[in-house]
Amino acid sequence: MTHQLKIHPQYFRDVTLGLKKFEVRKNDRNYQERDILILNEFEPSTGKYTGNVAVRKVDYILQNVDGLTPDYAVLQISKLI
Repeated sequence: MTHQLKIHPQYFRDVTLGLKKFEVRKNDRNYQERDILILNEFEPSTGKYTGNVAVRKVDYILQNVDGLTPDYAVLQISKLI
């Protein structure tokens, strides 16, 4: 499944540089391994998308662990090859 998601500029930058290889998201979309994330850079100060996009694949999902509320998940992501 493919998911269109907003991402703030500071996080978008780190994802595109390969520094940030995870997303912490509310799991209201039933994320699954091998899902595709279309990360659309969104500037909250203007309320507009910048037009920059990064596409990533979900490799692993961490959920239902101490310190993480039940409705959230940590998604390990990687570039598509």
